[in-house]
Amino acid sequence: MALTFELVTPEASAATINATMVVVPGAEGDMGVLEDHAPTVSSLRPGVVSVNGTDGGDTGYFVAGGFAEITGERCVILAESATALSDLTAEAAQAAMTEAKAALDTATSEGEKNAAERKLAIAEAMVEAVAG
Repeated sequence: MALTFELVTPEASAATINATMVVVPGAEGDMGVLEDHAPTVSSLRPGVVSVNGTDGGDTGYFVAGGFAEITGERCVILAESATALSDLTAEAAQAAMTEAKAALDTATSEGEKNAAERKLAIAEAMVEAVAG
């Protein structure tokens, strides 16, 4: 039994994988998706999308947020941005954290503060993803 997993960012289609299971970081908590899942649309929080491939390989992607569209045959992730976990380093995650904290410290308007808080939430999730 399998479903098709697709990861799409504004830049490109990042991945298409035949999967036995996908775990997505839903806004209300992690959600496991198997074949014949009930149709669902969910917003995503920053976190890791885990894909168990039909070939036995497991793949992970860090997403900065977005939406999941799930049917019985497919799980499509429309992500703001996505990075393969294998490409994510602790140094990059810490740099994102430092940059986000600096942006929050220098924010002068409510809009800048909101954007900096969003960056900080993404950076914190990235650090957690790298830590495992």
